[in-house]
Amino acid sequence: MNKTQQHGAIPLQGSACSDQVCAMLDRVGVPRDSKWRGLILYMRSIKQYDFLDNDQKEQIQALVMEVLRTRDFSEDKFQEVIRANERILAAPWNRALTRTLQETAALVQEFQDSLFRHKGSVQHLEDVTVGAVENGGDVDRMLGTIRRGFSELITMIEEDSEKMVAMSLTDALTGIHNRRAFDEHIRTMVDKAVREHQRLSIFMCDIDHFKKFNDEHGHRIGDQALAVVGGILKGFAEECKQLEDRNIFPARYGGEEFVVTLAGTNKDEALELAEIIRHKIERYNFVIRDPDGQILASASRSR
Repeated sequence: MNKTQQHGAIPLQGSACSDQVCAMLDRVGVPRDSKWRGLILYMRSIKQYDFLDNDQKEQIQALVMEVLRTRDFSEDKFQEVIRANERILAAPWNRALTRTLQETAALVQEFQDSLFRHKGSVQHLEDVTVGAVENGGDVDRMLGTIRRGFSELITMIEEDSEKMVAMSLTDALTGIHNRRAFDEHIRTMVDKAVREHQRLSIFMCDIDHFKKFNDEHGHRIGDQALAVVGGILKGFAEECKQLEDRNIFPARYGGEEFVVTLAGTNKDEALELAEIIRHKIERYNFVIRDPDGQILASASRSR
């Protein structure tokens, strides 16, 4: 089995076509070769692949139209089309990888900035220490100055460390907890609930028809929709904490899926809170604008 078949991208062998389709392939000059016949049949059926978005489908359709137009059925052309098809299939994964790398780069940059700040602070501490020793005077006063310098440096390091940990546990797009933060949180909460015999509720929610919405309006608008839902979940959690001292932990589970953990909450209470959140998202007037700020459409998201 070759690499392309392993990916499940193009069924090259054993492809069959109806008499009408085979006649059409003969008319356009597609050779009676199982590779090309399988490729063309795959391209014709691409609309049935639900895991592809509209952009991917259009690009793959354009590939086969180019082949039929140029009638280049060489081995080199075949391999070129295979490679182009694989790039199209990998595009969503590449976008996800790019976002992950961007988040990682932000963490690395923050770490570098922290090192430079600490370098300056260490230099300042050295100057303070040397100055205190050179000036002499009361020993207790001199030691107090040095201690304050070390204390300020330690405080700065601790603040930077906490900031970087928070960044690593936050979803950059939505501003709420990420999957890593949820995994750590749920382990802790389950252990606590078992140990202290407390209630613990969890519910998951996603954005209805998000793939279709993403296909129609593009990933930039789709990201805005995700950010809106994340913002609503975050605001609701802060509101519950402030008004009821209730701990609600919202996180982005992955893609358009979100998860909410509710400590000390039974099933009925969790259903009630989930319905409140659903209504908040449903009532939100999500406005889609063009680059000039003109409203193109508005939509509500719920589930």
